[in-house]
Amino acid sequence: MRTALGGSAFCLGWVFWVGTIVSSVSCGSDEPATIPVGAAGTVSSAPSLDAGTGGTDTSIGSDAGTSPPPGEPPPTAGNDGGAPLGACTPGETRECTLDLICTGVQTCTESGSFGACDCGSPPLDSGGGVVGAKCASDEDCAGGATCLRADGNGYLGEGGPAGGYCSFACSREADDCATHDEQSFCAPIGPEGAGFCIRTCLSQDPEPGEAKCLNRTDVVCVSVAADGVELFNGQRQAGYCRPLCGSDEDCPAGRVCHAQGHVCTDAQFPGAPIGAACSLDSDCSGYACEDQNDEGIGVCTSTCVLGSLSGCGFGHDVSERGAACLTPLVAANRFSEGVGDVGLCREVCDVAEDCQQEGWVCTPLNPEAAEFFGRSGACVPG
Repeated sequence: MRTALGGSAFCLGWVFWVGTIVSSVSCGSDEPATIPVGAAGTVSSAPSLDAGTGGTDTSIGSDAGTSPPPGEPPPTAGNDGGAPLGACTPGETRECTLDLICTGVQTCTESGSFGACDCGSPPLDSGGGVVGAKCASDEDCAGGATCLRADGNGYLGEGGPAGGYCSFACSREADDCATHDEQSFCAPIGPEGAGFCIRTCLSQDPEPGEAKCLNRTDVVCVSVAADGVELFNGQRQAGYCRPLCGSDEDCPAGRVCHAQGHVCTDAQFPGAPIGAACSLDSDCSGYACEDQNDEGIGVCTSTCVLGSLSGCGFGHDVSERGAACLTPLVAANRFSEGVGDVGLCREVCDVAEDCQQEGWVCTPLNPEAAEFFGRSGACVPG
């Protein structure tokens, strides 16, 4: 299935997302352009890495909006803490945000600077937070769970989840995952379709203390709307927490973040980068060519985690990123999914010359988005 982006000859609703609508370019709609994204159909039919990506029939209009993310965006790009690092007293604490995903606490280290933002342990209402937790080995997983390691090929038999993913082998018929973690179910995410428990989630803004997808920036909540199972209804919808690396930085040494499958592998999928011109999905490294004009020329994109600074092939602290997670995949009218949900990558810029496609312009982002991503605009058709 495919996502209708509603546009003709590049005339579509381009909504650049970070907390608020920052720029929208639209015009009359004709035949909608399409793009395959997310997991194919449902989690039970997840594709192999070279088979393309699935999607949703959700229509995204030119007035698509977003619900505000929890907490305030950090004022300094690349800083997990929500404020510039500086001199502090060892042991001192302050409130912070982990990208835009969650609110937590920073603690001053012995070196006199604040450390990484810690959103804390998952609350009891998260089912114990076993399934979907970070891990490097089985010993890191609670309750006898297995670690689908980043340096292995345990996820779909194709690669490893960035940061690891604690799970249990399961039978889809019995589906005993809830006995291990009440917020999980059995899905064919192992090699050759073997059943393993995957964490559940709800789309849009989490409630205070909810720990959506355990507050991980390398895992995305794929709702039933993003997965093409149900239409977007503007409310929070059920989903599952799928591993999604943002860049090679998320993977172990010697492995890369597969641009199509979004797991750590030994080789990259070939194709053009985000923002490049394309005619077919197979032209793009992310296997997604969207917004074809009347001549059949579109732009390469890929899926990403909304609210995560790492993504679209660029690491968390890169000096200058060329693409960022700006657009919610699922949106309609003035409602959309938000932080922790599936987004689409857009090429970012400071001037029009930064854009790969001739004749494209650099449309300004809002100040918060520009500061968060470290670029002042996004590339759109002229």
